[in-house]
Amino acid sequence: MAKSRYREIGDAILAEISSVPGAGQVHGHQRFSADLGKYLDLFRWETGGGLAQIRGWVLTRERAGEEAASLGSNASGGFTPAGLSRRTHTFLLFGIMSAEDAAGSEAAFQDLIEEICDRFRDEGTLRLLNESGAPRVRSLERLQPPQVDLIELRTFGNVLCHYAEIRLQAIERIRRD
Repeated sequence: MAKSRYREIGDAILAEISSVPGAGQVHGHQRFSADLGKYLDLFRWETGGGLAQIRGWVLTRERAGEEAASLGSNASGGFTPAGLSRRTHTFLLFGIMSAEDAAGSEAAFQDLIEEICDRFRDEGTLRLLNESGAPRVRSLERLQPPQVDLIELRTFGNVLCHYAEIRLQAIERIRRD
């Protein structure tokens, strides 16, 4: 039986985010520690010059919907042949960065959001192709361009941080048996 490759899709998305200079700590699942200091350490990042700040991103799958294709199906985004299902995974990428007014951290965080979104505007990246042009995840039809749904200040642990939510939808074709 064919199955979803959502973990492979998530890993490929993480690889793209990790390639953004200055992205900070990048995690492929929600992190937790009962010890607040240890939890914050999971997001501690060296900015250079011996300075450290809270900066990082977490990718998690938020939901998945599926529709069955039929011989005459013409689902939004393209034709899906009979015998296939089209599964849409919504990945939530949330990011944080220590707020530092004197350093102009809001502008730096906004720029970082755009750098991450830029990684997913290229046609090759939207299809998660590797360096030789082959798909990293064979079942992936494409990613939709990123949607920045929220940017605000939040307390993260005991640190005031810039916070953003970016959603990426991955459309996968899965063969039904």
